[in-house]
Amino acid sequence: MFRRLHALQYNIKRVTVVYADFGAAELFRRILRRAGIRDRELSAWRKEKQRSDAEFDARYGTDTGGVQSLADVTEIVGDNARHGLAHIASDPDQFSDMLGRLALHVADYTFVDLGCGKGRALLLAGEVPFRSIMGVEFVPAFADAARKNLAIAAAKGLRSDIEVVTGDATQFDFPSGPLLVYLFNPFDSSIIRLVAHNVMESWRADPRPVFVVYSNPIHKDEFLALGWSVSVSGPGWTAFTPIS
Repeated sequence: MFRRLHALQYNIKRVTVVYADFGAAELFRRILRRAGIRDRELSAWRKEKQRSDAEFDARYGTDTGGVQSLADVTEIVGDNARHGLAHIASDPDQFSDMLGRLALHVADYTFVDLGCGKGRALLLAGEVPFRSIMGVEFVPAFADAARKNLAIAAAKGLRSDIEVVTGDATQFDFPSGPLLVYLFNPFDSSIIRLVAHNVMESWRADPRPVFVVYSNPIHKDEFLALGWSVSVSGPGWTAFTPIS
């Protein structure tokens, strides 16, 4: 009963957020999709996602995949639950494309995944020699799953120093030094705005190379409005850097 009430409350809050961000037409499309109407394309995507998730997790024996709605989560840190989107694991091919196009000397950079979910992007980053790697997740159950997945992968040879912080991404204190912040479409516009502001303030306080990679950048105008410029982009993602 409690879970059903929680899910109802969450979905009501999400309706107001989606309406504010996208308007009535998009809200109606999403309601139809949730009801199983006109969902052929979505069904095909879910089937392919399930296949690719299983293929990735077979590599380490992990469980990073699936699509989990926050309506099914009863414990979330902070007050921004209604602004979070469903957990969907990062796409390895897109991640590889992103790093290739950025062409950074990654050994100088700290990688921070905001909304790290069950740790897929952290595992991918762990295959690259970043200076350090951190994930931030406001769902304690997802953060615990990420730590478990990282431990499993570390036992099979992945680096063992990847940190997962349970907390609200809008309250995260970014580390010094060159920084790559990663967002796999985890938040709606209000949280994206705060993240864009906070990373910019971190850069102003400590000018250094900073990039934010935003997958499925539907709210990229929030970055542009705050003085970020597009550094490079690829299929389904955009990388921003501050305008100096």
